[in-house]
Amino acid sequence: MSADEMLDRIAYWRQTQPRFDTSGLLPWAVEGLAAGWVSPALADRLLQSELFLPEGRGLALDPRLGGPLMRSRALQELAEQLRDEGWIKGWRDERYDWMDDWGRVRFSLERSAFRTLGLCSRAIHVNGYIEDGGLWLGTRATHKSVDPGKLDNLTAGGIASGESPEDTLQRELAEEAGVPARLAGFARPVGILRSQRREPDGVHDELLYCYDLPLPDDFAPVNTDGEVSQFQLMQPPQVAEQLGAMTWDAAAVTVAWLGRWLDGEC
Repeated sequence: MSADEMLDRIAYWRQTQPRFDTSGLLPWAVEGLAAGWVSPALADRLLQSELFLPEGRGLALDPRLGGPLMRSRALQELAEQLRDEGWIKGWRDERYDWMDDWGRVRFSLERSAFRTLGLCSRAIHVNGYIEDGGLWLGTRATHKSVDPGKLDNLTAGGIASGESPEDTLQRELAEEAGVPARLAGFARPVGILRSQRREPDGVHDELLYCYDLPLPDDFAPVNTDGEVSQFQLMQPPQVAEQLGAMTWDAAAVTVAWLGRWLDGEC
């Protein structure tokens, strides 16, 4: 496949990407800051909780709840109620931080509630490649609650509450791909992408912290946490052909890598 053909494949993939449409959704805010999007039915349920107040055409978290700790406690209790009522699926017993545009944590909450409430989460994605251009892709385990069996980056994972992107990078590389710390240290940050789309369980809104990681020719990733069923080393033309088999987020990160590879940067 020529470079022009690869660019055509990438252009086609871009045309198929979902567009984030907020029609039929209601916004909600925290201290005047836009936070998430919910359906009208869920908005009614949130108002019944008495943690929210009507505001404009949407709603807002009651400012009388206090600071981040009190907000976190109240929202976590509400999330547990919503789980028991069937609003939230795939409970993970892991929390994410919701941050404002200045990087301040405004509250922490069960990660599975983020889509339900339309909140922006954060994740790391790593392009693991070797010098001749081969790119390692993983296949998500079939038991995964989100995108089972789809192709993914070498490693990808949500940034847990209290973690930095670098903390998550080290942890996920070790757990998902068996990359030792001495190799993980060569990961290079290459940008942040934002992925937004509607899903059956709510709104997917995530900041993707992207890294490129050069790997030795003789390194083969090994999954240790059961979340990846296999790894494949593909040449860039093969990767371009497989974009439609990848998760939306992984494909976006991979397309950016393909662009750098075509420009001779990788």
